[in-house]
Amino acid sequence: MPEPIRKVLLRSFKGGTKLDSLVRERLHWYGVEQVTDPESAQAVLVLGSDRDLLETLQTMGDRPLPLLHVSPPGYTTFFSSLEWEKLNEGLGTVVKGNYELEEVMRLKVVVDEDSTFFSLNEVGLFSSKSAVLLDYLLVINGESVWRDVSDGVIVATPTGSTAYALSAGGPMIMRNSRVLEIVPVNSVNPLRKTLVLPDDSVIEIREVASKVGCEIVVDGVVRHRVKSEVTMTKAERGVTFIRLGRRLTDSIERKAKITMELAEMPPSAKFVYKVLEMQGEASTKELARLTGLSERTVRYALSILAEKGLVERAVNIRDPRSRVYISLPKRGS
Repeated sequence: MPEPIRKVLLRSFKGGTKLDSLVRERLHWYGVEQVTDPESAQAVLVLGSDRDLLETLQTMGDRPLPLLHVSPPGYTTFFSSLEWEKLNEGLGTVVKGNYELEEVMRLKVVVDEDSTFFSLNEVGLFSSKSAVLLDYLLVINGESVWRDVSDGVIVATPTGSTAYALSAGGPMIMRNSRVLEIVPVNSVNPLRKTLVLPDDSVIEIREVASKVGCEIVVDGVVRHRVKSEVTMTKAERGVTFIRLGRRLTDSIERKAKITMELAEMPPSAKFVYKVLEMQGEASTKELARLTGLSERTVRYALSILAEKGLVERAVNIRDPRSRVYISLPKRGS
């Protein structure tokens, strides 16, 4: 049995000071100390969306603490250990050590041999501007596999197989599978299909070229310029989630629910959602340019998606003065 959780690092993103105060009160009630030093914490409690969780992971480097992810009121997220309505029950369980630890794979990503990132979901390589083709050479375990011209290429973990990779034509993969997948995005060669390979493979994308430059997008939250190559391997340490009973098929079932809900929406909303899944984030003007729809139609589509809890307005990580839209898992009813 795991040890009781008595010291946590709290990261609150949703609900403002009111929810943050409520979480702190409940932690105190159960005798859980809130610490500020990661070295003394047993776990990180994240109150927020999946994007908030992914951003938190980017600050934790190669040795992330176990994560207790709490979805805010009205949200059902892919990664959450607890829904807000069950916070009291859940905290009462973890302080007794009645929980399970689930370790999931991450990718280690090295760009141009000098910048390192870690990815829980996927790494996408694209041109710096949309609608511009990318040229690259794919090398696996030192062997050239193909040279391709496409909109981009995605390398995903099993966890990320139900995210952007799925929208690009990749398969759903059980998250405990020991594989990686490589998904070409709109290749000019119809023979370029998804590759599924062992998770101990060394994946290199070399000779990267585009008229406007190239960049990687890590988990939809980090963008970094690529000059010539990206190397991806399974990270030495994965991400550990504190679980209170979650089936391996949950993320697949949730993705299926989103698909069913999208089927009842106008074509413009479906199109905008798919573009957002691929881009990670985009402003109204960017979405209008990418989709060819008018800004008025894009705003209407976004209002429908926001009402269903499928998109959210957020700060642009590249320009804090502006706002972008991001895709989210389905909110709870």
